[in-house]
Amino acid sequence: MLLKEAAKKIFRGYRYSSETYIQYLRKIGVSVGDDVIIYVPSKTLIDEIYPWMITIGDHVKISEGTKILTHDYSWSVLKSAPDRDWSGRILGAAGRVTIGNDVFIGMDCIICRGVTIQDHVIIGAGSVVTKDCERNSVYAGVPAKRIMSLDEYYAKREALQLKEAKELAIGYQERFGTLPPREVFHEFFMLFEPIDNIQPGSVFDVKMSQMCNYEQSRQYLREHPPRFQSFEEFLNYCFE
Repeated sequence: MLLKEAAKKIFRGYRYSSETYIQYLRKIGVSVGDDVIIYVPSKTLIDEIYPWMITIGDHVKISEGTKILTHDYSWSVLKSAPDRDWSGRILGAAGRVTIGNDVFIGMDCIICRGVTIQDHVIIGAGSVVTKDCERNSVYAGVPAKRIMSLDEYYAKREALQLKEAKELAIGYQERFGTLPPREVFHEFFMLFEPIDNIQPGSVFDVKMSQMCNYEQSRQYLREHPPRFQSFEEFLNYCFE
């Protein structure tokens, strides 16, 4: 296992992990804030032609396949166009990319030059962002458009929590022929896990520590007791 990991580190170089990739980006001039995760550096492209034109804030999560661009080579077509007064001319294309704080970028997104994504924004998977994105919003599509506010998105996700957790439980039982362990619900545990049951270092505790507001998550659980009294009661609901 150690040899495999060492070989991977040598093969991938500075793209070995989120930490090594971010260190490299900072070294070449990209401004990267705290608590930033680039989930699959080997499949992420952050433009290195003008790296000082890229600013990434705090608590930003960048998913696999994301591309952040500060330039393009469209001038190559203009340069080679026949019978034009401008034939042979090189016209550069460059622009800043600014990503604010608390931003999630879904898989396979393209962030084009000249774009600012403000704070507290979700970019849906596969989106092509060609214009600025306003704060507290959800964007998706090609080109990306604002589809709802963050408050509206919260209400949507809240309404679907129990339904999706139940689907996870049933799907697990159908696939493996046994009841799912509680760790399967590492993103749905607030439905059944009281604050006093969460052990330090557990998968639930780790989830609560993300985004650097651990105490806020604990406070939420104190003020909003789980819907179910226990994990067993939650499973009974799922398989009733």
